[in-house]
Amino acid sequence: MARLSLLLLSDGRFPAGGYAHSGGLEPAVADGLGVADLPRGPPPRPECMLMLQAARAARAGDLDALRRLDAESEARTPSPPLRTASRRLGAQLLRTACTVWPQQALIAAYRAASAATPRPVAFGVVAAATGLDDLDAAQAYLYEEAATLSGAAARLLPIDAADALRLLADTEPTLIRLAEEVVSSRHPPAELPSAFAPCHELRSLAHSGREGRLFAT
Repeated sequence: MARLSLLLLSDGRFPAGGYAHSGGLEPAVADGLGVADLPRGPPPRPECMLMLQAARAARAGDLDALRRLDAESEARTPSPPLRTASRRLGAQLLRTACTVWPQQALIAAYRAASAATPRPVAFGVVAAATGLDDLDAAQAYLYEEAATLSGAAARLLPIDAADALRLLADTEPTLIRLAEEVVSSRHPPAELPSAFAPCHELRSLAHSGREGRLFAT
């Protein structure tokens, strides 16, 4: 089952709401980012590290640890629009996962216990419940982040969709390296590094009030 779960969680058609987000690319384009400035690798690893902590806590059935990770995720997302988006994406992921894998009681238990459902924690719970190991979970999470940027680029910039996919394919060595680094990390939850990016956070505030935007974030 883990192989199919990995494919499902990595598939952009999995109905968890990610298609409505650009990973911060749309506000960056509004500020002048062009094709030549597109990121050439997946986003930084801190959020993925938190996801993996959640997967490990979920395998242990530790709902208290998952709620603590909820708080750590919220504390590391100072922008209200990004925090709201993370909660909604997490909630949508859990809702879909409860339908796709109804036999996995852990997903439903976390969904009922969490008041926040931030996306990294929710993803970790689903990854663990569906049998993904640490490396597969980390690669799936980083891939989804990079694919979000690639898909949004084809809609926001004068770039052919095939070229956008080529840029995504080129990230493979970096994605594998980052996933391996995440798996080898052993930070306690309170000492996880922050993914705070001032430009991204500030742009999200302006973007949330922009008329005619294509993506929620």
